[in-house]
Amino acid sequence: MGNLNEKEKRDFVSQTILTVEENATMLTDAGFDPTNRVTQMKTELATADQAEISQQQVQAAALDATRVAQQTLKVAYDDASAMINLIEGLLGKDNSLVHKLRQLRK
Repeated sequence: MGNLNEKEKRDFVSQTILTVEENATMLTDAGFDPTNRVTQMKTELATADQAEISQQQVQAAALDATRVAQQTLKVAYDDASAMINLIEGLLGKDNSLVHKLRQLRK
């Protein structure tokens, strides 16, 4: 069972619950009441499902934040480049400040 993926583990738990519930009378007659264990597994599975939903929401938010960060950084980089170009236009490309600003990209 250690090699099962998430979906396979969820299916295993669901199928175990279903099969045990369908055979609860036989198990009870044999001296084992599965009610508490089934209730516990249902709670655990519901908690795992909710955590999976939360994880997917966090992943989506992280992707959105990454996209915003990348886009904003591109705008800032383009603005910095445009400012250097403006300063170069004002002072000329041989000016020491322009040389210093151009070296910042390296």
